[in-house]
Amino acid sequence: MKRTRISTHYFSLAISSLFLLLTGCNNPLHKAAVESQHSRPNSTNQAIATSIDRLDADCHAQVLQRENSVGATADIGQQIALANAATRCIENKSFFPKHPENEIAMQLNALALVNFIKAGESKLAEHSLAEFRTQFPQQDLLFADYTSFVDTAVALLKHDELSAHQLQVLNINTALRNELTRQNYWLKN
Repeated sequence: MKRTRISTHYFSLAISSLFLLLTGCNNPLHKAAVESQHSRPNSTNQAIATSIDRLDADCHAQVLQRENSVGATADIGQQIALANAATRCIENKSFFPKHPENEIAMQLNALALVNFIKAGESKLAEHSLAEFRTQFPQQDLLFADYTSFVDTAVALLKHDELSAHQLQVLNINTALRNELTRQNYWLKN
């Protein structure tokens, strides 16, 4: 019996989501510590501080509350709602590496992307990854096992387009790499 491309795609997303859950990668909001800014306040810093976009604290708190209430057993609708809520917190705002809330914004974008993947919404996840790369160029988050968030997202969303060598050089979880390699082998043979 030959599988269709669509069912293989959904199977691939399901396996990928399982690995995210098993490796502790389903909760990027709590994986990286936020660096505190220790600079002396002066007139230049105060002028810059008033001109930067700030995250809405209520929006961020609501996302955290929703994330805690959704948990790991969320259904697709809850995952998409959580992803959309996280996206709304950072939309129409610009961040830069020294922005005081840069890492929180990166984590909110990562939370949205992971929940789009878990919900099987690959197009929305790809859009979220593109937004991450545009909004936070040359920046990344690390999971608890020191693997790259961006590389993991690329591996999950674009593994069909990656060569075996490209997959091997990504900084991703070993179990995920082995599973993607196994899938590619059986899809081609």
